Amino acid sequence: MGRQPTPPRPLPPLLPRLRIRQAQGFWARFIGLMGRPDPRAAAARDAGNAARTGGASALLIAHCTSVHTCFMRYALDIIYLDAQGRITRQALALAPWRCSRAGPGAAHVLELPAGAITGLQPGMQLQPWPIDAATANARFVRVADPRGAASAPPAAPIATT
Repeated sequence: MGRQPTPPRPLPPLLPRLRIRQAQGFWARFIGLMGRPDPRAAAARDAGNAARTGGASALLIAHCTSVHTCFMRYALDIIYLDAQGRITRQALALAPWRCSRAGPGAAHVLELPAGAITGLQPGMQLQPWPIDAATANARFVRVADPRGAASAPPAAPIATT
């Protein structure tokens, strides 16, 4: 009898917490972050904002594999997640009036103001997952695979036009 592999377990969190709001209903999903003021300008006026609210804010759009930034006032970082909440792809600093598609394996989209969080890599997992509340605090963690190596090597982000 050989030794059985141990199940994957999360490594310690590497990134700050995110305050995630889930878009529920047609209009919330359609509108997304349109019409909202640039949160970086608000943070500049109030340096303690991120500390009080628990970190950067993000919008989770479940069962979505493409986004647009029409009518946006600022660039977005788009994080595509698979059904288990792992990053499959990123579109960083997607400028206003642009579109982005997820590609294979993606099931959900997380929208953040550009530059709100850095150091994300494909394979990192959003925890807790799934996000089942209208608003939740979560963070991305690097997940160990059964072979003992951290999942997903660093990959270049998607070039956006």
